[in-house]
Amino acid sequence: MTRPAWALMAGATAALVAASPAFADGGARTQPWAGSAALAGAWTGTASSTTDPAFRFPVAAEVAVAVTGRPSGRGALGAPVDCAGTWSPVSRGGRTFTFSESIRAKVGTTCIDGGQVRLSAASGGRLRYVWTKGDAGSVAYLSPAGVSGLWSGRLRQAGAPPVPVRLRVVGVRTGQMRGTSRYGAPFSCTGRLQPVRGTQRRSVLVERIVQSSSTRCIGLGTMVVSLRDDGRLAYRWTGGGIESTAVLSRVR
Repeated sequence: MTRPAWALMAGATAALVAASPAFADGGARTQPWAGSAALAGAWTGTASSTTDPAFRFPVAAEVAVAVTGRPSGRGALGAPVDCAGTWSPVSRGGRTFTFSESIRAKVGTTCIDGGQVRLSAASGGRLRYVWTKGDAGSVAYLSPAGVSGLWSGRLRQAGAPPVPVRLRVVGVRTGQMRGTSRYGAPFSCTGRLQPVRGTQRRSVLVERIVQSSSTRCIGLGTMVVSLRDDGRLAYRWTGGGIESTAVLSRVR
């Protein structure tokens, strides 16, 4: 994402900022769903029943956030529950988003349809999941899965020293604002990431630099991130004839 001797003129930087799409959780147009970008991405964890904490089951979730900020999602509950459902947004109260759930039960299982799911950002980059219907309920703290989440490491580029890099990827679906990037000295710049295509295993994103305090950042480039077998994230950036690479670790 960088190139020695390339300077971003103040006017060009201002144009980039003006041209960059707003985050899904910003602006008066999307105020009803402000903060929804924190929910986006793939998540996994283990839920416990609120009436019987010994009753536990795995939860996998995926939340998408439209450019309007409106979130939607789907969840899968593992054995012994074995149910899956879709989530439609109902309301937001502070940092908590409430969804109605429509369940698709597997043959031979008994699932509770018509419950509510409440999602909110929690400490450590996690997502708090609360399901309720009547007296029944379950709670889980979900961790990011796949390429979603917060990552850090050191970027390597020919002719430059290793540079600290930090990425936040909140999803991979085309048409949504999906992340931020930050590069340390001597590059000292930040960018916004917008997906071109991808999955939670591998995603291609366009990076636009929106702020720089050095003359070493290129305004536009293509980033490919892919999940490695060891749980780390492989990063490759190309633009202006330059290539940068890194292996990033998840920030807990």
